[in-house]
Amino acid sequence: MSETMIAGPGDRQGPWAVRAASMIPRETVEWVWPGRIPAGKLAVIEGDPATAKSTMTLDLAARVTRGSTWPDGAAGGSPASVLLLSAEDGWGDTIRPRLEAAGADLDRCICVAAREVDGEHGPILRPVVIPEDIGWIVRLIEESAAAMVIVDVLAAYLSDRIDSHKDQSVRRLLALLALAAARTRAAVILIRHHNKTPGGPALYRGGGSIGIIGAARAAYAVIRDPDDCDHRLMATVKSNLAAEAPTWGYSLVDVPDLGVARVEWDTEADRRSASELLAGTQSSALGEAVAWLTAWWAEHPDTTPSAVLLADAEDAGIAAVTLHRARKQVGLQTRKTADGWVVG
Repeated sequence: MSETMIAGPGDRQGPWAVRAASMIPRETVEWVWPGRIPAGKLAVIEGDPATAKSTMTLDLAARVTRGSTWPDGAAGGSPASVLLLSAEDGWGDTIRPRLEAAGADLDRCICVAAREVDGEHGPILRPVVIPEDIGWIVRLIEESAAAMVIVDVLAAYLSDRIDSHKDQSVRRLLALLALAAARTRAAVILIRHHNKTPGGPALYRGGGSIGIIGAARAAYAVIRDPDDCDHRLMATVKSNLAAEAPTWGYSLVDVPDLGVARVEWDTEADRRSASELLAGTQSSALGEAVAWLTAWWAEHPDTTPSAVLLADAEDAGIAAVTLHRARKQVGLQTRKTADGWVVG
């Protein structure tokens, strides 16, 4: 069978339109965060306001700039640049301090606040607009060799001619962004807010058209933990290119010198799904841990070493992170004595 060589859908071997599958070289998926954030693809991170989506995403950016290990233990890649587009937070008083708190290589963080264009009386700055500026963004990615692009939030950058609630309009726009990602091999992360409709499948909770999550190859919801309002969870909503990654949690830790918070990731996965968490259901594991801890506390004096509690909980099959939440819920404190940490 002959092949027709015209513009095709972002193929790395060159443009084509019709080709036998036997003529297509096999490729493997490349990853920025293995199993979670694919290179050269669109990904979505969504959640309600004040769930620390932006802080968490900047932590991911910092890891890319350092080539650091990922929260789940996956190996990082070579240090690379990240392109940042942010329409909601201040660059000097919020974004830079958050990057510093996360340990980012600031020289690899490329901050895009506006685009310089020719005006009637010389160069002027104007807001970045998608899709009109996609070609310009591609050049920035290529010039900086960026491995990740973060658009925070997507709705703030859409052209006036794009209706974010109309599926056809959004799919055309995202097809162009997907081609840009494929061409540059950068992971393009689109941040958006949840809609105001509670309940229902996690797949339909994102604001705007369903076409947004339809175009993404991976999507995650950032959710406040129903068991602990100070704890957040990054739960998989969609995963087209790998098995669904387990939910991973994190907390915010104040960094007084910088006036911001940094992310402290959990050391193990959470068993709950995005839909369970969005429904606000308390985990059965926590309920069991609360019942166990209540009984344990009644049988032990307040001077019992914390190490004994940890060992007993491990023997009972209770994870350390679940024990911590249960301890907060039942009001069991720890304190330091001359002989070490004790409960009570």
